[in-house]
Amino acid sequence: MDSVLVVLIPYAMAVLMPTWRWLAGITVVIGGVLAALWIQDWIVPSDPLHHEGPGEALGRIIALVVTVAFVIGVIVRGLSLLLRARGVRLRTTATICVAGFAIVPTLFAVPDVWDAWRLRPPSEACANAIFRLKVAGVEFAIPATSMFNVDLGPTSGRDAYYLGLNPSLRDFCSLNDDGKQPVTATHIWLKLRNYELATPAICAGPIPEWARTYCSAHEAAKRGKEDDVDLPLDIHVFAPDQVNLGQFGRSRSTYEDSLHAGSQPGGHVFIRSSASVSGEPQVFDCYPTSSGLCTTFYPWRDGANLGYTFPSGKDDVAARGARIDAETRKFLAGLMPQK
Repeated sequence: MDSVLVVLIPYAMAVLMPTWRWLAGITVVIGGVLAALWIQDWIVPSDPLHHEGPGEALGRIIALVVTVAFVIGVIVRGLSLLLRARGVRLRTTATICVAGFAIVPTLFAVPDVWDAWRLRPPSEACANAIFRLKVAGVEFAIPATSMFNVDLGPTSGRDAYYLGLNPSLRDFCSLNDDGKQPVTATHIWLKLRNYELATPAICAGPIPEWARTYCSAHEAAKRGKEDDVDLPLDIHVFAPDQVNLGQFGRSRSTYEDSLHAGSQPGGHVFIRSSASVSGEPQVFDCYPTSSGLCTTFYPWRDGANLGYTFPSGKDDVAARGARIDAETRKFLAGLMPQK
């Protein structure tokens, strides 16, 4: 009831004015008070000693409702007075004033309605689509799941699709006709450690060999033991000549980076493995802590580069990195179309 009065009172104060003069007067008086409140609200937060509490935020919401209700009331009453001056019947103008009250809650409901429409689930065809992607010369067939982000352009701010977000997934399905049309991408980001409570579809039935480590990590995550599984936190596959590496935070090769490295900011260290990848030693760029994060990037195959991140103790980087590299390649092979 109180919320109705917050809207009704300022609205009624305007629509009950009998003449233009009365309407102009109350607009100046009430409008001046509301304007002063909003000016004060704009000035006070600029004070560095000011700290906003929950009561202040609630007060701002109430002030916004009152202001909008009053402004709508002024507009509706002005319209009814104009129609009355043109000979429209009094009953009609009164009906307009009463009906105009519905504008206020409708105006505040529009954002929620719009958000519900914007966040609506994709169609069944889209949700079950298998997308055919090509990065450089490497082809993938990926499902519409939240672990994938796909970039089609050289920067991360344009032509980016996040398959875990309904609006972005629907847009991507529109682009490729629910997976019927192949798409050329510049970068694919697989967020493997973005675990959710729901069991991934690939782990619900018979688990293919290439996904067993991923499904084991998902189960281990429920026990807080996901770092014990030899699987990276994320995987990046990209065409190095088609992306702005600074935008994506990627490197062509951590081995090449290590050759030109001086003192690393933040205490980074390069750790070289005895293993080779694509004809060059595999090198990990790590934080030298007991369980820091390490990354590696290198030319992979068919013009595409590969990179991933994983946690590791400082004495186990090379050995664990070799195991994770093998699992990463196996996982990506499972996402390629079978020929």
